[in-house]
Amino acid sequence: MSESTCSSGRARESFAGPARMRGGDPPPSGAVKPASRPLPAPVPVVRLLPELADYAAGWYGDSPFLLRRQEGDWRGYSFAEAARAAHAFAGFLSDRGIEPGDRVGLLSENRPEWGIAYLAILDAGAVVVPLDPQLTAPEVGEILATAGARRCVAGRRQVEVLEEVRRTRLSELDRIGLESLVELPTRNEARRAEAPWRAAPANPADLAVLLFTSGTTGQAKGVMLSHSNLLHNVESVVTALHIGRGDRFLSVLPLHHTFEATAGFLCPLRAGASVAYARSLKSSELREDLKSSGATIVLGVPLLYEKLLGGIARGIEEAPRPQRALATGSRSLAGWIRRATGARPGRWLLGWLRARAGLGRLRAVVSGAAPLPPEVFWGFVDLGLPLLEGYGLTECSPVVAVNRPEHPLQGTVGWPIPGVEVRIDEPQSDGSGEIVVRGPNVMLGYFGNPAATAEALRDGWFHTGDLGHMAGDGSVRITGRLKNMIATSAGKKIYPEEVELALSGSPHVLEVVVVAGRDPRGEREEVHAHIFPNRETLEALAKQSGRPCDDAFVEEALRQEVELRCRDLAPFKRVKRVIVRREEFSRTPTGKIKRQGIGTEEEGARAVASRASATP
Repeated sequence: MSESTCSSGRARESFAGPARMRGGDPPPSGAVKPASRPLPAPVPVVRLLPELADYAAGWYGDSPFLLRRQEGDWRGYSFAEAARAAHAFAGFLSDRGIEPGDRVGLLSENRPEWGIAYLAILDAGAVVVPLDPQLTAPEVGEILATAGARRCVAGRRQVEVLEEVRRTRLSELDRIGLESLVELPTRNEARRAEAPWRAAPANPADLAVLLFTSGTTGQAKGVMLSHSNLLHNVESVVTALHIGRGDRFLSVLPLHHTFEATAGFLCPLRAGASVAYARSLKSSELREDLKSSGATIVLGVPLLYEKLLGGIARGIEEAPRPQRALATGSRSLAGWIRRATGARPGRWLLGWLRARAGLGRLRAVVSGAAPLPPEVFWGFVDLGLPLLEGYGLTECSPVVAVNRPEHPLQGTVGWPIPGVEVRIDEPQSDGSGEIVVRGPNVMLGYFGNPAATAEALRDGWFHTGDLGHMAGDGSVRITGRLKNMIATSAGKKIYPEEVELALSGSPHVLEVVVVAGRDPRGEREEVHAHIFPNRETLEALAKQSGRPCDDAFVEEALRQEVELRCRDLAPFKRVKRVIVRREEFSRTPTGKIKRQGIGTEEEGARAVASRASATP
């Protein structure tokens, strides 16, 4: 392994300092300078995850914790009630024969009882195996069988799936109803008072959670995370985002994903913040829930924030003329001042608009899982909301780096969180290379896969497979995915994410995936773009042109748009062929496009030749 080191620059980013950074708070201003006085890893307040429930009950007591909207109001569990329910359910699980070390599936949609069951499984000394409620029965059966799980805690909606799993794959599978959890605190109160339940493992390094990654390119792996892994990540994220008792999270991401489970459930539990579970991702209900819940923090993906911005824009268009003029003028003024001076006046200039849109109490929105388009970042900045792009992987529990609320930067995933080290392995001449991570948050390994573990964990560093570089201020910038990189016959390296970012700025492109393809003769690799078009904007364009919005027009418009957007790219990076899709891309539960198979078949798509004007 080698590290990149360069001298610092003053006026612009210059890969200053060593390409290794231990997490700490960034400079409070927007100045680009190497960070100093790195922070060590915070010490967890407890040794084991289920102990967080007792810690929170002792400190925060009857304060609201897990909430759902019922009859127009937000109701649910206090910290004390959640701890009692978790202990009671742990005893119930023990009565069902669950023993320390057993692996137990957890299959449910987002709801307060999900987190209580999570803590209860751990309190019983078992290992949680979170499952995506949208998986099919064969997929659920495969994960449970691979994990060696004989029991699964599930909600009513998942009964049919588990019954099919029992019929076709695991005949002895025991389904434990999540609904029974509600009655348990009263039913078991006397017995638990006489003999308090304690079967949790004694070692913080013990396996706590076994997560099977959804994967965008291939077979899922079982990631093993310990109590210590997750507790260290919780402490670091709470520190980096300044989470406290006054915060309320609006939970929109699936809880079976480690980002939401760690940052959106365990972090509030540790810090005394409350969690309100959104009813759905429909724009109208989401804005309503944001407003009525009084949320201060949202964790999401770029697609969610694009929808929120779109909803605000539609609301402005539908408003009476005076309000529409005021909102449009205020947003334009905020953008002009920002571009001219670097100041960000949206916080005070557009407070009234945020309040009307239900965003009045929001202080931070965090984005992960996919690259954040620049126009979305600046759209939130001009509204006066810090949009914090972050970076993480399931194998890192999951957060590695995140922008800080004081001054988020565009184009970077922020600074390593406290206690986490990031390094660029074998950097190229421009300072870029594979991102590797070291810290107490890094996984134990891959379940039942020592070869994959040895490949990923080398010399104490986790090899992420992501490409990037360290900026002069110590922040991390992602440039692509090692597995996605296109290597041409001329020896050129192309990162699809860079080309996708250029094309996604077009109003006529809703979704795009760039892959390697063969030229018409089948002799050389070249860049192909699969595009799901924005029919609405293309129809408006066709109307202006006096033409029908048929396939021929769509093909011509996209060909011209691709050539325009690729003009600023090096010739060898430019798209040579466009495939127009008739359907959206399949996505993982966290919003990532599933890249596997794209480019190998074109069912439901139409291929359009698009030749760049410059010769590669």
